[in-house]
Amino acid sequence: MFTKATLTLAAISLASASFAMSDADANGDKMLTLDEMKSAYPEISEDQFMQADADSDGILSEQELANAVESGVLPQLDD
Repeated sequence: MFTKATLTLAAISLASASFAMSDADANGDKMLTLDEMKSAYPEISEDQFMQADADSDGILSEQELANAVESGVLPQLDD
């Protein structure tokens, strides 16, 4: 069962991912390519992007982004 702290952490991660998504999503398709991520966050490596891309389709969904931030694969992107 989810605890309040777990739900709060998930909400914060998703909010951070939403901010990062809107900040980096150059074409507004609600998906992030490696080029979009590198343009907005040059410190993100290709290896980090590939680890975050859970379904290996070459793009990050908002959920993949949130999961990657929550698991530490990607840093908090709201700075």
